[in-house]
Amino acid sequence: MNRREWLKCVSALAVGAVAAPSWLAAFDAYAAAQAPGAAPQFFSKPQLDLVAAVADIIIPRSDTPGAIDAGVPAFIDQMFANVYAKADQERYLSAMAAFDKAGGKPFLQLSDADRKALVTKLHAESLGHPKDTATALAASFVLMNKKLAMMGFFLSQPGCTEVLQYSAVPGAYHADIPLAQAGNGRAWAVETVLMF
Repeated sequence: MNRREWLKCVSALAVGAVAAPSWLAAFDAYAAAQAPGAAPQFFSKPQLDLVAAVADIIIPRSDTPGAIDAGVPAFIDQMFANVYAKADQERYLSAMAAFDKAGGKPFLQLSDADRKALVTKLHAESLGHPKDTATALAASFVLMNKKLAMMGFFLSQPGCTEVLQYSAVPGAYHADIPLAQAGNGRAWAVETVLMF
């Protein structure tokens, strides 16, 4: 083994040592979220309902399962109960309170169309420069939920197997085939990255 190969191996081990605990915690949170009848550990029931409503707007059910079907609200609850630091938990809860007031009345009392319009508006605000502090806080709640909903959904079985391509045991090697035959335009659920 030459010096360059040794450095590649050591850097791969260092990255793995840093990233592994957070990924393991995320997988544990997903597994705990799948327990039938699990009560929320971090959120109150009304807070979990609000998180579920926002997650359903972000990833709705269509011809594939949505965030609710994949257990995303319970995943988010488990992430805050077991992974996030106290300061991040408090920031999220204050952003949730600002978000709940952003529509003029509590979010769950809005009509479905008003809920979707508010989430869309605040998402656009989060990508730009919100005008005031309350709007910035409410917009950050939408962005945090989007990130967590996407992570929870694509770690779930429905997200991996029904939305992404998944092959537990890949088949034979087929060289030089049209792109349309190589997965029908869907991304792979398991992607192998060669580090060497």
